[in-house]
Amino acid sequence: MKKMVLGLMVVAGLLGTSTVVANAADTDSTGDVTFSSGTLSLSVTDDTNLSFGSNTISTTDATLNASTTPTVEVSDLRGTNAGWSLTVAQGQQFNTATDASGSALTNAALTVASTKVSSDSTVNTGNATLTPGTTTSGTTTNGAAGTVASASDGDGNGISTFTFGSSTLAVPGATTKLAKAYTTTLTWNLGDTPSN
Repeated sequence: MKKMVLGLMVVAGLLGTSTVVANAADTDSTGDVTFSSGTLSLSVTDDTNLSFGSNTISTTDATLNASTTPTVEVSDLRGTNAGWSLTVAQGQQFNTATDASGSALTNAALTVASTKVSSDSTVNTGNATLTPGTTTSGTTTNGAAGTVASASDGDGNGISTFTFGSSTLAVPGATTKLAKAYTTTLTWNLGDTPSN
């Protein structure tokens, strides 16, 4: 029995004097990703024509509502938060021909109005009553551009979609109207800075 007790004491002593060494060291590492600048672009996702339909000639003033809903998409993937502005200019008064020999809708006023459909960031809608440019033989001069949508500095990132179905064309009753189709040219421009 003494041998057994002595043996247990020796084992206990060995266990008591042995140590377990844990070699744990904390090490930090990083994860990283870099993005390069994308583009600022304008695209039309539906019919681009702003139409005011077929109307009966009248001697009373009339405000015609758009019969189409053009949809415009602004994609700002620059990653700069610089903002942008979308403008439109009217090349000439609504006219029965593209040259000076046509008959114009004198004093007709086109108002282009945007409605926001969706946006990844804060954007502003707008409407602009356009001053038409002039058409002379071989030369067309755009009128002043009006801002119809914009994003302030710090906004506008991602994709913003607008429709223009709330646009109107005011035609004075005194304006001579022929039983013909009238057209004008609209020039859209996307600027890389806010309009204000």
